[in-house]
Amino acid sequence: MNQKIISLAYTRKVEAEYLQEIAMIEKEIASTPLGQRLARCRDLLGTARMDKADAEERVRNAALQAHHATGNKRPHPAVQVILSTVLSYDPQAALDYCRLHLPKALTLDRREFEKAAKVLELPFVTVGQMPATRIASDLTEYIGPQKDVGGNDEA
Repeated sequence: MNQKIISLAYTRKVEAEYLQEIAMIEKEIASTPLGQRLARCRDLLGTARMDKADAEERVRNAALQAHHATGNKRPHPAVQVILSTVLSYDPQAALDYCRLHLPKALTLDRREFEKAAKVLELPFVTVGQMPATRIASDLTEYIGPQKDVGGNDEA
């Protein structure tokens, strides 16, 4: 088990070193003319995305207005109005109806049921234990100059 902890600690250390190296490279690139161009392009891309969303919303609104005025589902060759069926109802009335007429429409809310089943001691429920593991997030004490990934002590 100790060897596995040492190996995990080492791989976490390597990951952290690469993340640090990447951050340093990105910082170095950011200070160059190319990095500044990249940052500017990213800013412009954000603006372009907002402009695109606004333009799409304007087209959608215009298409809906045209449809309401004319009934035409194709107000432009590039735009189509789709009609979807939407239901409005009282959720409690729907639940009451389903209990009487559509029991298959009701589904089990596992989270709520299991929370209640833990204390209700229902005859059809078995409460057991399942082991799980937690690994310390800081394993630095398991890596150092005297230990390597193979678990051998360095001389």
